[in-house]
Amino acid sequence: MKKYKILVSDFDGTLAGSNNKISSKNLSAINGFISRGGIFVLSSGRATDGISKILISQGFSGLLSSFNGAVLYDLTEKKVIASKGVPTDLCLRFINYATENGLYYHVYGDEGFNCPFETERTSLYERLTLVKGKITKDMYSFVEQSGLETPKILVFDDEDKLDAHFDSIVKLLPECDVVRSTDNMIDINLKGVNKGSALDLIAQSFNARVEDIIAVGDAGNDLPMIERECLSVAVSNATKEIKDVAKVISPYSNDDDAVAHLIEDFCI
Repeated sequence: MKKYKILVSDFDGTLAGSNNKISSKNLSAINGFISRGGIFVLSSGRATDGISKILISQGFSGLLSSFNGAVLYDLTEKKVIASKGVPTDLCLRFINYATENGLYYHVYGDEGFNCPFETERTSLYERLTLVKGKITKDMYSFVEQSGLETPKILVFDDEDKLDAHFDSIVKLLPECDVVRSTDNMIDINLKGVNKGSALDLIAQSFNARVEDIIAVGDAGNDLPMIERECLSVAVSNATKEIKDVAKVISPYSNDDDAVAHLIEDFCI
């Protein structure tokens, strides 16, 4: 059986347990894999600064693909390797729609996020992600004047509101990939910028092919990489959408150290 040298793993619901932490078994397996010459990349829809703080505090170092592949970041060197965000004009188009319909959302700069008003989700997001927010009442003017190109737009609102507006947002932004990442979240990235396209950048960085990568995930924003020609793996707690596409379905969940078992079975 082929043993893989490059492993790309989602964080929430895959590497992290329900407690939002990397287990000691997973971390030990990752460090052992790296010590044997393996390359481990954490792929997340989260903001770079927030997920970086979480990973570093839990003893992880290496490469991070954040904002669903919009940013490739070296945690050790603390530098951005590559980035591609949603242009200013598309942000403004979305802001007009969100303002008309009272949607709560975030846009991101170099650090933290900006949002149009405060809700209970603002502080919840700050606590969970360690990313600080700033209330910006006139988001349109802020984005227009700053020329902001955000790595991602996050719509974070009630499930029924997202149900009602999802299709309209897809039609509004044909230049973007619009993904329902959780019941309460919609991720908006520039079209073609996703966890799947990040695999190309990772492969190029290490003079490898996408076929030489093993990728593991659990939810909607992982689908672009699970659909690729890599060895794609769904953890046992993954959605049906992911399991239907993945080449391998792990018998282990994110709470059962699925990534550690994956390294034992498929990696060098």
